[in-house]
Amino acid sequence: MSALQSLVAIGILVAAHAADPLAAYRPLVREPAGRHLLAVARAAMSEDVPPAAPSAPELPPPPAALYVTLSRGTVTRACVGQDPPPAADLAGAVAALAAQVRSGDRRRPPVRLDELESLRVTIAFAGPAEPVESAHEVDPGREGLLIEGARGRVAFLPGEARTVAWALREARRIGVLEGPAASARCSRFDVVTLTEAAPAAARREESDAAP
Repeated sequence: MSALQSLVAIGILVAAHAADPLAAYRPLVREPAGRHLLAVARAAMSEDVPPAAPSAPELPPPPAALYVTLSRGTVTRACVGQDPPPAADLAGAVAALAAQVRSGDRRRPPVRLDELESLRVTIAFAGPAEPVESAHEVDPGREGLLIEGARGRVAFLPGEARTVAWALREARRIGVLEGPAASARCSRFDVVTLTEAAPAAARREESDAAP
């Protein structure tokens, strides 16, 4: 490949990443590096010793925003996130959020340590938030929804909010939104999710429930 061809190829890659800010995170869904991040998250929330640093794979830097979620089936048990993420390296940011997830979601009661075996871990890599004039411009099944008010902000990952109206009610319930819904500042964001296989306890429950 000539020097000119190399420059053209590099330019194409740069343009692709500019068009898709989450391009670096999509391969993690199927690569060992993604499984490593899930192990880091579970170790941090379980108060275990995290994987040794020398074995850590090469990882991209943190995205615009990062979320760690615990769920049981399709029901979210706890979710915390930060924009920007709490550390300059991706594994460190995941570990820091995972350490907060059991007690950091003010929408839900704290997660007991003995619950963790039955919960699934999801890491969500979020792109930059794009302001919208109305929350109803966002499709909550496919897009993330960020609602900001005078007393803070709350984010709903794709599928977490049943409807936009539900998300607005939830924002009001936890004190983020006061006054009319039109006073809220709302944004949409894209997400790439990295999810564990069903936990062993959940697989046992499904097996026991099978006829």
